[in-house]
Amino acid sequence: MREENTGTAGRRACAALAAVRPSRLRDGPWAVRWLVAVRASVAAALAWQLCSSVWGTPRPAPAVVAALLVVHPTVFRSCTAGLQYAAGCTLGALIALPAAVLVGPTWLSMGAVLLLSLLAAGHERLGAHGLHVPITAVFVLLLGPSHAREIGPHLLQIGVGICVAVLFNALLPPPLRLRAAEAALDRLRAELAAVLDGVADAVRNARHPDEVLDPDWRDRLADLITRARGALGQAHESLRWNVRAPDRHTVWHLDRRVLESLERVAHDAEAVVAALDGLAAQRPAAVRPDADGTEAADAWGREFRAGCARLLTCLALCVRGCRGGSPHPVLPATRRVWRELAERCGDRRGSLDARLAEWRLLMLLDRSLQHVAGGRHRTAQAARNRTATTELTAVAGEEAHAQAAAERR
Repeated sequence: MREENTGTAGRRACAALAAVRPSRLRDGPWAVRWLVAVRASVAAALAWQLCSSVWGTPRPAPAVVAALLVVHPTVFRSCTAGLQYAAGCTLGALIALPAAVLVGPTWLSMGAVLLLSLLAAGHERLGAHGLHVPITAVFVLLLGPSHAREIGPHLLQIGVGICVAVLFNALLPPPLRLRAAEAALDRLRAELAAVLDGVADAVRNARHPDEVLDPDWRDRLADLITRARGALGQAHESLRWNVRAPDRHTVWHLDRRVLESLERVAHDAEAVVAALDGLAAQRPAAVRPDADGTEAADAWGREFRAGCARLLTCLALCVRGCRGGSPHPVLPATRRVWRELAERCGDRRGSLDARLAEWRLLMLLDRSLQHVAGGRHRTAQAARNRTATTELTAVAGEEAHAQAAAERR
């Protein structure tokens, strides 16, 4: 029996590894390096063979260098690099050609050519390939008037290398980088939901969130957001000019608005923790010395903590389902819970500072619910927020006026 269990566990482990390894091999950093290395090597070899067979060039090094520099993990970046590289080399040759033909390589011509080429290399449209403007300009100038006829074949070989690399990368397009973005968003959703659940447990048990959560939960959230933003950018870049992109119609969940919503909820989670600190600091001011007032304050405190904990738990469920489509089914019930708690908080009479801290916490939770709803009901929610703020301001004015009259008496 033990051997059968061991064999079954071994088969399950092998099946799991077989299911996981292909996706990791396709989406891992080493897979991208191997892909770029193989494609660049084949493109450089093709450019070499084309220049050697068509024009009879014995050593077409410019074509090989151009092919190596233009191949990138995505079609869009490869085409952009090809255009930038071609523009940089052409611009450098045009800058240095008059000096190379008329003057030749002297210290004065070299200084003037380098000055003009370096100024042109700083243009933002050339990107990282702006460095090839002064390199090509120096090469052309060093050829001198006697070898000026070699400039044309040199630029032609560069053009051949660029065209071969771009066509090779476009006709055999790289894979879409979607799985890495999906995994990054899933990790961010899971971590953010776990943080909200931890804050809910802390509120429910009247503890500080830092006592329940890890000390570095803020840094971990920030790191996951940064990684998700990078992975999402690579996924969208891999879709551009890629012939495989129309075959994937289910990329709606990789919308950048999903990441923006999760990022806003993460910032709101940090603000909720700060609001809980303010509420804990103001809560003793709401307790009266008499027994009735103390019991009422404690009862309301327990009710408010339970309601906030329920809101945070429902918000965690909505975060797990925040994928760009319809909002989570629990969202309408969560809004009703928020409305009931806000009405109770508005009808309550107590310390103004404590009520302001409660309203701040409720406003933060309401804003987070708007984020996970995908921007729906913004007008109605904004109207309710303005109404609640107006009512709270009016109550604060009445209490301040009553306190001033009591002091005068």
